[in-house]
Amino acid sequence: MLYYIPIEPLEERYTEQWYRWFPEEFKRQNLKFKVIDGETLTNTVETGTFLDVNSTLFYKSEQLKKIAELFYKKEIKHGDVFFIADIEFWGIEAIRYLSDLNNIPVRIYGFCHAGSYTREDFFEKCAPYAQYYEHAWGYIFDKIFVGSIYHKQQLIKLRNLDSSKIEITGNPYDFVGVQNSIPIKEKKNRVILTNRPDYEKRPNLTLDVFTILKQKYPDWEFIVTTGRKQWGSGWIRDKAKFLEQQNVITIYEGISKLEYFELLQESKIMTSNSIEENYGYCILEAMIFNTIPVLSNGYSHPEFVGGSLLFDNIEEQVKIIENLINSFNLNKINVRVHDLLFNRLDSLEKIVSFFH
Repeated sequence: MLYYIPIEPLEERYTEQWYRWFPEEFKRQNLKFKVIDGETLTNTVETGTFLDVNSTLFYKSEQLKKIAELFYKKEIKHGDVFFIADIEFWGIEAIRYLSDLNNIPVRIYGFCHAGSYTREDFFEKCAPYAQYYEHAWGYIFDKIFVGSIYHKQQLIKLRNLDSSKIEITGNPYDFVGVQNSIPIKEKKNRVILTNRPDYEKRPNLTLDVFTILKQKYPDWEFIVTTGRKQWGSGWIRDKAKFLEQQNVITIYEGISKLEYFELLQESKIMTSNSIEENYGYCILEAMIFNTIPVLSNGYSHPEFVGGSLLFDNIEEQVKIIENLINSFNLNKINVRVHDLLFNRLDSLEKIVSFFH
């Protein structure tokens, strides 16, 4: 039996998609499985960035209670498999504990999205103690899946994990389903910022780039998007709202994924000034809709695009975007399509193949 321990399915995050995609792949590969759900306190991110920190602890606690009950009822059998969709699962050691002390060997796999080692991440403040249990996960898990070479190197270097325990799979994604979710639209002279508006993504720098380009090309569109009720907070939001009042940018708030995909597909350029990225779903989605990603030079970014789309400073970023829009031709752009690194259709399949 495979026990799937999902992340709470939030509409604004890709966790909602994972909640659907993995069971679909389990069925396709004829696996017998059971989904172990939790309960949420909120279905939006109120405190945190990737997930709501209070609600996710509540959700995971409910999942762990159900797992303990399954062991108690002798329903867990020798050789059963647990797949933890996010290894930031406080209490994961309890599953190994229950397995060992009940003398029921099981296999435990998990996907690593980020950790307290991720620079300027919301969770970084926990590093003084999190570094120890993050290291212990290397012993608890039979295999840890990551999205990029960069992230694997981070885990080896900063958490001293055994490289043989870490499998690079890319982040699971239903390319075809997403690509076919909306009709093809005509491209506009539009640049889009799709990152969540947290400071480690440096949205303030992207707004500066938009301001420079708008002065030179007043007919171009510059937009920022979010599925949250409002884009950003504090001085970053104040800056964005000021630029919107000056007709430099347009802010799209509280939009659905389909609305986001439509805006993305109509855009010629997606750009990011992020200072850290283990894997970029925003980048991947841009390429799915033939929107060219212009990215800061480092992290996992070179695994997605060629050097001509990477910048080291704002001046280079402005020049690259300017040249791309003025001579827009997808066939001549040096975009390293995702399937040059991973087979773009087998990321889900590759992970699930370990569970047989």
